[in-house]
Amino acid sequence: MDFGGTAMSLCTSPFLQKMRDVLGFSLPPDRDIDGEWVDEQIQKYLNVDLRFINHIPPLVLLKEIDYKAYIEIKKSKENIQKIKDNGIKTFAVRHDFPWKDWTLEDIKKIKPNFSEPPYRYMDWYIKTAKKYRESGYATTFWVSGGFFEMGCLVRGYDNFAIDLVSEHDIVKTLFDVWLAEKIHQTETIVKPLAPYIDIFCYGDDWALQEGPFMSPEIYRKIIKPYFIEQYKKVHETAPDSMIFHHSCGSTYKLLEDIIDIGVDILNPIQPNAKDMEPEKLKEKANGRICFHGGIDLQYLLPFGMPDDVKNEAERRMKILGENGGYICAPAHSLPEDVPVENILALFSASRIT
Repeated sequence: MDFGGTAMSLCTSPFLQKMRDVLGFSLPPDRDIDGEWVDEQIQKYLNVDLRFINHIPPLVLLKEIDYKAYIEIKKSKENIQKIKDNGIKTFAVRHDFPWKDWTLEDIKKIKPNFSEPPYRYMDWYIKTAKKYRESGYATTFWVSGGFFEMGCLVRGYDNFAIDLVSEHDIVKTLFDVWLAEKIHQTETIVKPLAPYIDIFCYGDDWALQEGPFMSPEIYRKIIKPYFIEQYKKVHETAPDSMIFHHSCGSTYKLLEDIIDIGVDILNPIQPNAKDMEPEKLKEKANGRICFHGGIDLQYLLPFGMPDDVKNEAERRMKILGENGGYICAPAHSLPEDVPVENILALFSASRIT
């Protein structure tokens, strides 16, 4: 079971504080009051199996590791808080797509950005991972997002949807640049961490509630080949580690492809999305992939009763966990509208399938 053990199973800071209050815990010295990284004391109380190595250490630790970065992040957080306090902006809506109007000729001028990874934190990553490993936990590290989302972020969702259908040269030119960057990333981040990290995590949201963003045919022709190359390199570089891939929505129609590109663990198994019933997934997977998540965050966890949560968790563990292949967890990071009692009920469920 997992709670806070990956970048996709964290919590908002208000929820974490509610949980501390209910359990009688105080803020630990290695966590920030506004942080989303789940406390070790909470994870031990819930008896969970994964431990997440945060990409940037909490400010209370960063202050000693990298004081310059500590000041920069602290100022950035203060500026965001001022915006919220003034009532101008309470959430981020992306509206600036920098390459929206670029032509193929413009895009051909883009060169890979081989920026150096955060080597100044590498010693902290390794030290933290070794500590968790020695305590018997599996370790996870978030590496990066994926090609489709990056295209949407620089071109805009509408534009990039059109690109996928009719501007294949634009898509492939962008993807070639990003693949080079991801191969470099594998050499400089995954390689030194491979002896200490059990699960390297990636994400690319390919689906909506009713099905994939794009047709399976377009996915297989344009997107899939790049993930085959990327994940092949990761497996070669870290042969004893697993690849965790995050995609929200109904990924059922792409499940064979997800297995084929080398994914070992699929998250979040959004339970109310079309075709994502545990019986269908288990039958189609046939022991070839592990599922992570699956406990509903749209209705059950925020609005259900504790007994409903416990019973549903046991039902899903029985189906998805038969002969292994399931890590039970909420279907995404927790917002503050989930009652703490429902999380306690989830982790009180019997783990015997």
